[in-house]
Amino acid sequence: MVDNTGATEARGDGLLGFPLPPPRIRSRPSWFPAQELKNPLVFSLEPWLTNSIFGPDRAVVPEMEWKSQALLTVDAVHAGKSVEITVFGRPAVQRRVKSVLLSLASSHREQHARAENMEQLEEFLKAQAPGPQVPQSTVA
Repeated sequence: MVDNTGATEARGDGLLGFPLPPPRIRSRPSWFPAQELKNPLVFSLEPWLTNSIFGPDRAVVPEMEWKSQALLTVDAVHAGKSVEITVFGRPAVQRRVKSVLLSLASSHREQHARAENMEQLEEFLKAQAPGPQVPQSTVA
């Protein structure tokens, strides 16, 4: 059953894996009450973070919806410079889902920063090396 009030319901890959036409109407899952579509929670993340969290094709969205009992939309806005995440569900569920997603985003940011720092350190060490490295044996 297609719920016209849910025009902004979760968008993800279709069952057959076709590309998403924005905006997309999806039938409301039987486990999700229609009255919880009225007051969504909306926040934004960087596109690279949403790709890290949900996958480049948003394949993780249906699993997150089922586990959290919330509906999610993940839409690029501002010419792809930002991604808007909309969470539909009970207020407590919305806050929990937002908290989990922001925590995942923070972890991905930290991991990305560590990787960049390691790359800079490797470049610095390579630049400081005078020539080919010969392993030195240590005598115990």
